[in-house]
Amino acid sequence: MIFPKQIYTLTVILILSANTGKSQDALIGNWESHLPYNSAIGVATDGKTLFTITNQAFFTLNNKNEKPVTYSKVEGMSDAVMQCVGYDLATSSTILVYNDGNIDVFKNNTFYNIPDLKLIVTSDIKMVYQVYTDNGVAYLSTTFGVIVIDLINHAIINTFQFNRYTPNVNNVTISVTSFIRSGNYFYAATNYGLYRVAKDNPRIQDFQVWQRLDSTKNIKDIACVNNEVFFSSVNAVYNITITDTLHPVYYSKRFIRHIDAGNSNLLISEYVDSSHYGGVQILNPANNQTDSFSFSGKPVQAVQLMDNSIWVADSINGLRNSTGANESNLIIPDGPSNVYSYDIYAHNRNLYIAHGGYDGLLFSFGSHSGFSYYHDNKWTLYKPGTFPQFGSTRDIVALAKDEAKGTLYAGSFLDGLFILNQDNSSQIVKGPVLDGSLSNGPDIVQILAMTLDHTGNLWLTMLYSKHQLAVKTKDNEWYKFVVPDISFGGPVIADDNGQIYFVSFSGGVVVYNTNGTISDPSDDVSYHLKMGVGIGNLPSNTVFCIAQDKNKEIWIGTDNGLCKFNNCTAPFIKSAPCDVILPNVQFGQHSGPIFAGMNINSIAVDAANRKWIGTDDGVWLLSPDVQQVIHKFTIDNSPLPSNHIKKITIDDVTGDVYIGTFNGLVSYHSTATEGSNSNQNVFTFPNPVPAGYNGAIVINGLMANSDIRITDINGQLVYLNKVTGGGEAIWDGKDYSGHRSQSGVYLIFISGSDGRQTYTGKIVFIQ
Repeated sequence: MIFPKQIYTLTVILILSANTGKSQDALIGNWESHLPYNSAIGVATDGKTLFTITNQAFFTLNNKNEKPVTYSKVEGMSDAVMQCVGYDLATSSTILVYNDGNIDVFKNNTFYNIPDLKLIVTSDIKMVYQVYTDNGVAYLSTTFGVIVIDLINHAIINTFQFNRYTPNVNNVTISVTSFIRSGNYFYAATNYGLYRVAKDNPRIQDFQVWQRLDSTKNIKDIACVNNEVFFSSVNAVYNITITDTLHPVYYSKRFIRHIDAGNSNLLISEYVDSSHYGGVQILNPANNQTDSFSFSGKPVQAVQLMDNSIWVADSINGLRNSTGANESNLIIPDGPSNVYSYDIYAHNRNLYIAHGGYDGLLFSFGSHSGFSYYHDNKWTLYKPGTFPQFGSTRDIVALAKDEAKGTLYAGSFLDGLFILNQDNSSQIVKGPVLDGSLSNGPDIVQILAMTLDHTGNLWLTMLYSKHQLAVKTKDNEWYKFVVPDISFGGPVIADDNGQIYFVSFSGGVVVYNTNGTISDPSDDVSYHLKMGVGIGNLPSNTVFCIAQDKNKEIWIGTDNGLCKFNNCTAPFIKSAPCDVILPNVQFGQHSGPIFAGMNINSIAVDAANRKWIGTDDGVWLLSPDVQQVIHKFTIDNSPLPSNHIKKITIDDVTGDVYIGTFNGLVSYHSTATEGSNSNQNVFTFPNPVPAGYNGAIVINGLMANSDIRITDINGQLVYLNKVTGGGEAIWDGKDYSGHRSQSGVYLIFISGSDGRQTYTGKIVFIQ
């Protein structure tokens, strides 16, 4: 069945998205991706340009300028997680296959989507092993046969389904791992053996007409060099004799991952799996002699360009170019070191991403990716091997920054607290300052979450520790606290009353109050909020996140929806518990607690006091009173790489909303920013407004509660607004009658809420 195609072009995606130069002053509604490119899993070429896929994205590289151009869903790709890639010379088309079966054809900076395979409902796994192209047709080797695609019309035109009608295979589906044409024959490597059929056989879809050449070698891959066909198993390469038998031409001491045709030779990608030591063997078909180059990495595919240079997709290190027997250059587009965004910190165009993590059973990911820092369109990676002071610190899962001192804190799930000072000096805090794990030994210090309170004290929660809560004061003194009846804590925040809220992984939320005397635990009080009227009334004891909004109200996300503490600004005491309320939300025709039964994984509050809610069903933007849904973003209507949201963080200075998923990080430029201290640094964009522009006009840098008026040159009022939620005003460029402003100069008048802090400016329209 052929489904309707969708076409995505770079000129119409979202709002003026651009691939060249990621602007930090993005337009309202603009998206930006922040993806790693250091794990290349496939590469194809037209002889001059390389088309490389990574686990989450795609980039091209022209060998002449060696400046990669990156693409993601922001630039028009239909999906996020890649599977394999191919290139067809006849149509100048790149075929991109995603792990859910979705397919894009990329040509002339345009993505043409073929969703047929993705949309098919089947119990079979939609695995596509390889893409082979032949004169405008692509053949995809899959778990249920071969899919044939017309690359001119971007449509599936045939399927060779090897299954069900052949008694000697018990009617099971036969997977095809590789497919190719050589001369007048098609060859297919399957999980039942190696097969061949004449390409013009009218019964080609009948598996019984296919001739089995071999069933013992476990052939995985096929390639053709100068009309000679080669086949590979996990440890050998074969060609075919005149008697249609397989003859070995190369034995590997490693694991053969892939074979590819070079210009006049065969490229054999292989590696030692346990050590990730790999290389490419270059086999000369004339004499079966090999040349090679080796490296530390994991090659998965290789190509040769017209200049005879050899390029390798390395799943550990990126795209690699051979420069000698054991020498190569690495080409990796700038990006973070890992796709995971377990925690995010963002302020004033400075972005930090923690790449560690742990699963639901509290088992470590074992990540050595550290954390990544983004500023001025450049990434800096803090991890073992690139930042010596980092040592062997693993699984960074929590971030906090003291903006007054410029000190960054990075909490490890295994190795304590990493402190990076403004002068780039650093230290690692472990035992005995912090408790070692009671379960895993004193050398394992397991931090779960961190926060800074309004006085500059750093609070953190720990796992399997004698003390569940610890604090480093602004004077660099450490104190630790035992919380009664709590095994260990989780996500933590500090409110303006000096109270610490943290998730209890044994259930509910703990409120801890030192009564203003951190050094004296004798007057400390705590309260454990759980399900049940009078003891918290939480909708569930499984809590994932906590946030405080601009009205000082505390919001809690559970596996059964969203709730908040109402009028609980006074310090908690055991005799006066506070119950939560469950807000109702208007969404379409429905009004009620729409998040009931849903996981609330993250809550972020923007400068306008709106709530950004991260769920397993995308991102929801709620009004300040949470009575209305302003936006809902999913993989279907936005560049989100996944609907499973792990973390949302907002840069209140710029209005950028950073959304972390397990398939990568994206940001959305929102309309709410913190108010400025004055109206002296107002910035209008775009200015001048070019002809044909119909997007939003942003006036930034305003004081909160400022009045803004825009008039024409004759003093006629065309726009009036009051900035109540932050430092930004949005104008659609139309007057009160709904007409677009004409060419000319318009005057901007701004005054603070007290009538002072005035500003005047101009904006020019060009038609």
